[in-house]
Amino acid sequence: MNCKSLVLALGLVALGSATQVWAQDVLGPLAGAVDQQLVKGWQAGEEGGWFVLRNDTLEGSEQTLAINAGPPPTDGREITVNVTLKSQIPEAAIGLLARSATNNDVCLMEITAEAKGNLFCVIEGDFKSIASVPNAARMDGSDIITMVEVPGAARFFINDTQIGDVTYATALGAEIGIMAYERGTFGLADFQISGPEASSGAGLPPKGGSGGTGLPPKGGASAGGSGSGTAPSSGGGSTGENSGGGDNKMAAIMGPLADTINGSDDKEGWQLFFEDNWLVLVNSATASSELVYKMPVGPLTSGERVTSLDIGILPPQGEDAANFTKSAAGILIESSDGSASCIGEITAARDGLVLCFGADGKGREVGRLAGAAQGGGKDVLQFVERPGFGEFRLNGQVIAQLQDDPALGGDIGILAYERGEFYVGGFTISSGAGTASAGTPASSGTPSSGGTTSVGAGVPMFGHDEARLIGVYLGLTNSIFMHEFGHALIGELQIPSTGPEEDSVDIFSALKVVEPTMYPTEDEGINAIGREVATYSALQWYYSGMLAQQQGGGETPWQDEHTPDLKRFRNVFCVMYGGNPAIFTDMAEQIKFDERTLGRCEEEFTKQNRAWRTILAPHTRVDTWFPEGQLPADAPGAKVEVTFEPSNSEIGTFLATTFGDGLRGFADNLSKNYALPRPIAVTYKDCGELNAWYDPREGTITMCYDLIEHLALMISDIEMGTGDTGSATQTQPTSSAGNVAKTSTASVGNATSADELADLGVPVTSVLFPAPYKGPTPASHSKAQILTTQDLAAALNEGTPMLLVDTSGLAETIPGALSVTDAGKDGSLTDRFQSAVDGWLKEETATDAKMPVIFFGRDRQDRSSYNGALRAGALGWNAFWYRGGIEAWQSNGLPLAAVE
Repeated sequence: MNCKSLVLALGLVALGSATQVWAQDVLGPLAGAVDQQLVKGWQAGEEGGWFVLRNDTLEGSEQTLAINAGPPPTDGREITVNVTLKSQIPEAAIGLLARSATNNDVCLMEITAEAKGNLFCVIEGDFKSIASVPNAARMDGSDIITMVEVPGAARFFINDTQIGDVTYATALGAEIGIMAYERGTFGLADFQISGPEASSGAGLPPKGGSGGTGLPPKGGASAGGSGSGTAPSSGGGSTGENSGGGDNKMAAIMGPLADTINGSDDKEGWQLFFEDNWLVLVNSATASSELVYKMPVGPLTSGERVTSLDIGILPPQGEDAANFTKSAAGILIESSDGSASCIGEITAARDGLVLCFGADGKGREVGRLAGAAQGGGKDVLQFVERPGFGEFRLNGQVIAQLQDDPALGGDIGILAYERGEFYVGGFTISSGAGTASAGTPASSGTPSSGGTTSVGAGVPMFGHDEARLIGVYLGLTNSIFMHEFGHALIGELQIPSTGPEEDSVDIFSALKVVEPTMYPTEDEGINAIGREVATYSALQWYYSGMLAQQQGGGETPWQDEHTPDLKRFRNVFCVMYGGNPAIFTDMAEQIKFDERTLGRCEEEFTKQNRAWRTILAPHTRVDTWFPEGQLPADAPGAKVEVTFEPSNSEIGTFLATTFGDGLRGFADNLSKNYALPRPIAVTYKDCGELNAWYDPREGTITMCYDLIEHLALMISDIEMGTGDTGSATQTQPTSSAGNVAKTSTASVGNATSADELADLGVPVTSVLFPAPYKGPTPASHSKAQILTTQDLAAALNEGTPMLLVDTSGLAETIPGALSVTDAGKDGSLTDRFQSAVDGWLKEETATDAKMPVIFFGRDRQDRSSYNGALRAGALGWNAFWYRGGIEAWQSNGLPLAAVE
């Protein structure tokens, strides 16, 4: 982009209809926002090729121009703007913003009048500084601010220098624009929103920073000394006098693979050197040559292991890239005996490719994503492994999956093939339970963009059975949504309801969910998904009802408007069975559904289906699927609009990115079927409660990610054994406090404590987290000391007297711990429960105020343990918080004991 000089003048040409074409050229999609959003007291016009905003008198005033761009696509988008300013006020600034469409939450990457780059967010009124970089701007009219956004995350740059990341903030995924602040003259141009594009020119952009970092030039070491300027020798080994600096640089870039690379012999024809934060592997002349570095990691017995690698590929210097399309680099997995291997790679032709080789050396192509790589050093390749299963991903998209492949469970490393310059970095291997490798910090590469398998460990994948996976999430979501939409139809259309409304809309939901199974398509895959959706929409009530019954909570209060869960299951299942007995017969037998009741279900389906269709007919457009409709097909009516707010939950993010388009289409079809008197706004969001509701005053439906997450985890716990629930027919043991027992057998395994202490973006607080106590926790504590697994195991081995308090409510706990699920209940630190906690602690510790009192829960997403430590610390007890909880304890290979 050519640099522009900002010509400052006293007069500004007001924007009007005559200049709209010009405004479109420099403001792009923002051009239409000027007339509607210009604040009184601000002036706008054109000067020297810039769109200029000026504020001469309004102290502390903000001028924004924004458009609702909606959530980013799964493969991301890039927003850029050229900015400049002149002001006598140091805090005056202009920047690129992301803003919520429903509240004032905002994230801003700005340049100030004193050339500082500031990245910050204001969420629910709370200011959070993410980065502040002095002299980040050149202030000569050439400054470019860039935001690279994928679902749930954004990365910000000034002049190609990475400033910082924002993840899962509510400000993301909605409005995008610019903000000018304070008095001064502010210029902007070339505002663009586009998909990520490849870098042009001969070189790759610096990874994690601009040039001039003191690193050696290509092909040579710095002139003596150690530190970041050291380069490895032409092969893998480091030079003797510079080994310290080279080793440190290698470790920073290649993580756990650094020792292997430094200890390897030189390979003829290949050279290695550092450039910025990349390790560059160069083969200028030797055709069909490959360079491999690998390390043993062993088989995975539980959990998940993720290997990540950032990659860029260029042809040899001076050569035409078109002649080197087969050059490739990527992640290698290989069996321990070397007889089988697979490579997930990016080619210079920008394909994502997976090849597997057997003992005969013959390769087979397992998967390919043609043209999926972005180039320019922006690509992130990952290998995600679970026991017996592996998956290669490129920028969050799945290239190929491996099931029980002989290449799994041996070595992992990198491979470069053919001639070219191969830029690699950010190599990490996360620590999964049962792995033999130590983990490293998370990759600095682009965040995962979602997709049906591009998820974190917190998202149940149900054995990667596609029909079952979709069935669970859409079964839960559609049934809950259709329940609330039933309420909306009654409220919006003023439909009479002579019985309990909750029961009526349960039936409406069941009718809508079972309907697709009654009219199968020619695609058996789609039919299978339809059956799973219907099945899980009913099973949620069966599972929750049985669990509540076994845990002594099966009775719904008599004054509650909802029918108890098992009765709800009976009602919806009977209607669904009556509509399509063939697909539900096996389930009816397994759960021992009463035969006499089943005999009446067909008649019940017919009566309920007839009733709802008859009642809705005056508001239904006649159609092939709605012959009873009494309105013409083109009858006017309002829309059902669906919005997905960013979620702090992995499952919420997964739902929005994977099923968002389908759920929007589902709602759009309802708009076509029923003539609604006003629009219905449907919002999926984090609510802080297990709920969903229709608001008759506003005409809105709120769908809580929290509820869907809770139900999905419940089903996973029961069917996949991922939690303590077991099966729906297993009696759940109740927690009770016992005596503190000591163990001398605690020994930490190979799992790292890095994940236990990872910053999840939640600020430290002295306020109790509200129920349901599930969500990201702070990385430190305001009233308690943090313990890692190593700390706790060492204290137990030394026999340190302590009180271990487990707030998880799980059936197994750390040996010697007391299971007290309500120790971390919400409320306030001055409520009556606080004095009860104090009394209980005095009793259990024999009033020894110095005794360590250690609280822990299920994992670092368990907020009840934070609450417990907060209550104890506020009371003056010697409080500790074991944040990693039972998950971290198990990941380190340490034993659990049944709750007494």
